[in-house]
Amino acid sequence: MAAPPLDRLVLTHLLVALFGMGSWAAVNGIWVELPVVVKDLPEGWSLPSYLSVLVALGNLGLLVVTLWRRLAPSKGERVPIQGLLLLLPPSPPSLPAGGPGPGLRVGTPGAEEEEEEEEEVSPLQESPSQAAGTLGPDPKTSQLFSARGACLLGLLAVTNALTNGVLPAVQSFSCLPYGRLAYHLAVVLGSSANPLACFLAMGILCRSLAGLCGLSLLGLLFGAYLMALAILSPCPPLVGTSAGVVLVVLSWVLCAGVFSYVKVAISSMLHGWGRPALLAAGVAIQVGSLLGAVAMFPPTSIYHVFHSGKDCVDQCGS
Repeated sequence: MAAPPLDRLVLTHLLVALFGMGSWAAVNGIWVELPVVVKDLPEGWSLPSYLSVLVALGNLGLLVVTLWRRLAPSKGERVPIQGLLLLLPPSPPSLPAGGPGPGLRVGTPGAEEEEEEEEEVSPLQESPSQAAGTLGPDPKTSQLFSARGACLLGLLAVTNALTNGVLPAVQSFSCLPYGRLAYHLAVVLGSSANPLACFLAMGILCRSLAGLCGLSLLGLLFGAYLMALAILSPCPPLVGTSAGVVLVVLSWVLCAGVFSYVKVAISSMLHGWGRPALLAAGVAIQVGSLLGAVAMFPPTSIYHVFHSGKDCVDQCGS
């Protein structure tokens, strides 16, 4: 099959880039405003939990359409869109995404250029085997159903559940006891750590499952510290001190950076396995994000397990 014209390829890639940037700009723009409005809106400190659920539910639309087109394809021309799942912000961008979000890229590093030349797996193009109408199984697909593939998808789902649902839902409770400035720095610098981790993965990509699990455990340690601060809100350790502010901001930045690197590394490896793996990665991202967000909504917004502070009131007896 003849390659599409160059101008069509340029336009397609430009539209995909604008699609990804537009979705991230919209969510980032809302999320960085939270330190200013979270104390004034009716939801209070539970507002991040509401946003996490709404963003995850919003992304389910594309997931449902993608799965429907895969399970019940039409006879006419089809434009596969599962790769766009990797461009959407699956969560609040303070802990990207993947990405959702900054956080996830569909391409692979230079080490896989020869593999890409053999069979292009761009989410906006049909693979050569599908274009030719062949029904034979893709050799790369077998890797997806191996133990390694299952571990990578499971790790991708768990990391997205943590970074796109669990931790963002309690970010206000972990940061606001240290002041609005701490919350603002955690959101802005955490969002900046995401793309920096992605650029790092472009040069240094970990392909070891043990290495990725080790990095995930490191990120989990930072996440556990942040969760402990949220549970102890409004009187966490070192409240009212500069050391407390530095520790909470640094923990959010490192947690965001480590988990972003893990998600990018996993997505890059799965991308090299072909379009089925790319679809599976998108499903794992969105399902993990939704489960994490939904799981944290009752304790934060219904049962009020985490407690918010009050302005001009010293609740810690300092």
